[in-house]
Amino acid sequence: MSTGQLPPEVQQKLQKGQQLQQKAENIANQKNQSSMRQNQLENAIEELKNADEDSTVYRTYGDVIIEKESSEKLIEELEEEVEDLEVRVETLEKQQEKVQEKLQELQKELQAEIEGMRGGGLPGEAG
Repeated sequence: MSTGQLPPEVQQKLQKGQQLQQKAENIANQKNQSSMRQNQLENAIEELKNADEDSTVYRTYGDVIIEKESSEKLIEELEEEVEDLEVRVETLEKQQEKVQEKLQELQKELQAEIEGMRGGGLPGEAG
């Protein structure tokens, strides 16, 4: 059975399912990027903590490298950024769970409707 033979309601649900799947993938990508950035920052913090106190430290901002007053100040900045990323990852995890729940619910609905069609009638018709 091709999608052209499906009732419009089923086609709409299939399209919504594809959109939810794309949204889930986008959220997963954002979560992975945020987690990787968080790990990078945590590694940088550890390196700074192990560095000599009189070491000169720099921070990049886009294409610019700026000397920082002290490694302690830079550690504080990086720790704040890590905290922000932790909140972002938690938020993305919640979004991901909600999208997955909606997707599973939609898949169950579609499966029931398609099974109903195979049973000899359109969804909502008495057989």
